[in-house]
Amino acid sequence: MITLYGARDGALVRLAETIPHPDAVWIDLCDPTAEEEDAVERMIGVEVPTRQEMAEIEESSRLYREDGALVVTATMMEGVGEGRPSRTQATFVLSERHLVTVRYGDPLPFRAFEAKWARQPEARPSSDLVFVALIDAIVERAADVLEYVAADLNAVSMHLFVESGPRKAKEAETDLQEILMRLGRRNMMVSILRESLLSLTRLVPFVRQNAEEWLSQEAPARLKQLERDLRSLSAYEGQLSAEIVYLQEATLGLINLAQNRVIKVLSIAAVLFLPPTLVGTIYGMNFAYMPELDWPYAYPVALAAMVVSGVASFYWFKSKGWL
Repeated sequence: MITLYGARDGALVRLAETIPHPDAVWIDLCDPTAEEEDAVERMIGVEVPTRQEMAEIEESSRLYREDGALVVTATMMEGVGEGRPSRTQATFVLSERHLVTVRYGDPLPFRAFEAKWARQPEARPSSDLVFVALIDAIVERAADVLEYVAADLNAVSMHLFVESGPRKAKEAETDLQEILMRLGRRNMMVSILRESLLSLTRLVPFVRQNAEEWLSQEAPARLKQLERDLRSLSAYEGQLSAEIVYLQEATLGLINLAQNRVIKVLSIAAVLFLPPTLVGTIYGMNFAYMPELDWPYAYPVALAAMVVSGVASFYWFKSKGWL
């Protein structure tokens, strides 16, 4: 699908979907067909990367110049609101007159960008300012997701170390397993964000250095600010990654403690029954000459020996602090 945007009285408005269009500033290709790609390529004179080319990870395939335009690819996150985060690529073809975006997903910054521009319009919508505003929206979304992850990790920490009272072993183990799955989902989100921030950290200085001859007056300063924001977000992401690892290890440790408590109870129970079992085993042997067999009170004495040995073992364990 092709969506065209142009400048009208300082505002960014949608235009009729006709290629070429003389007023088009931003051309958004969402899951484009081959015919749509060909039409855009004829209009701007630059080859649009295919989906396979966008997925390549080497830097030379993600950041390059072609026929006076800059072609840069960023990794983005989508599906956070639906609870199914995934990565998607977005390519920006930036020239002095046009900005072309190619994407095969629908991340939130693109969906909300038109409304955001209406709230904070630029004095003169141009290709580079639209590009800067789009990257800024992507960075803001990454920051929002990191804040969401941080709040969730704080809730997990409170639940693990402050709010958890005495619970049944089965209930505690189930709760900890759910927390472990929750941390795994947060780790997946942070991993995608790490990849996204890394791609943006490379993309922004590449554009600032290679398009300085035709960038708007305010664009370089805003790109530098985006670089600073990306550095701070990358550092914050590293802190969250370390916290996730710590909470995962702590959760696994608590699961092991819960399981060890069960094993400890079973082990002690087995040891408590060992002396009575020994007594019963001795007097259950089928020897012809066992003097105790002729005693009139042999049976109750054997039972008493079993009980005394079990009770003595119990109090001995208790005196050692093992119970």
